Amino acid sequence: MPARLFGLFLLCMSFSLAAQPSAFPNRPLSIVVTTAAGGSVDAIARAIAADLGKTLGQPVVVENRPGANGNIAAQHVKTSAPDGHTLLMLSSSTFTLNPFVLERVPFNPEKDFVPVAMTAGLNMVLVVAPGAKAATLKELVAAMKARPGELNYGSSGNGSLPQVAAELLAIRTGTRATHVPYKGIAPALNDLLAGQIDFMFDSGTAMSHIQAGKLRALAVIGPNRLPIFPDVPTFKEAGVDGMEVAAGWHGIFAPAGTDAAIVDQLNAEINKSLRSAAMRERMNGMGFESVALPAAELGRALRQDLQRLGPIVKQAGITAY
Repeated sequence: MPARLFGLFLLCMSFSLAAQPSAFPNRPLSIVVTTAAGGSVDAIARAIAADLGKTLGQPVVVENRPGANGNIAAQHVKTSAPDGHTLLMLSSSTFTLNPFVLERVPFNPEKDFVPVAMTAGLNMVLVVAPGAKAATLKELVAAMKARPGELNYGSSGNGSLPQVAAELLAIRTGTRATHVPYKGIAPALNDLLAGQIDFMFDSGTAMSHIQAGKLRALAVIGPNRLPIFPDVPTFKEAGVDGMEVAAGWHGIFAPAGTDAAIVDQLNAEINKSLRSAAMRERMNGMGFESVALPAAELGRALRQDLQRLGPIVKQAGITAY
């Protein structure tokens, strides 16, 4: 082959190779978490990262970017390269409540991200203070009706899912209680244990205190009972319908434009981790429901929650400011 033609051949080959996508993954991955280290989202993210690192053959680092109800982490991932190497892990409220409770949200959860995997189902528990006279949900509702606005409930902050759950309970039962917002679920739980507030909704943090008898669990959001507390009824079983709207989830998302093949690969590997006996045991111990679903199911859950939570937030007048 003449040198001139051979050079042209090499040039064409270089263009062809450049046009082909690089194998995934070809460098370390990052799971950006919306919370500080030590919380439930962070704990699950680190367990998944450890498993992914083994199966993908690349290090997977958990990067905590707390603040602004999760918006800081979400904005960072939104502007990252859509190549599957930067992922976002969050509790559902960042995407399903922020658009309704904040004046400005720097992203569109449906347009700027693609669902990768749902990592846990949140089945929150209604817990009461150690000295509470209410031994059942019915008795707590009766106390709120008898003393409108006198009972206090805590939450992880204005515009949080625990606040939405408490306000939804008030709507469903025709009662009223006073909201006491905290900067996180841990300080709210401390005040509940000290008897400074009367009740709260929680997922994960209160489990050990319930088991130790320091708090009393009255009901779980549902639709199912928690394996760790099989004797605690769902709200529906206890006589209050419609509380399942306040059920949440944890999920992993990638920036919009991420290749579908990469999403499918990540979904398969993450679900493999979620199905392991060790992960299921960890999830149950934290009061979460272990799930392993196609990415499309996470997208469906997001759309459904956006449609049904908006009217509740408006009716209750909930804001994060």
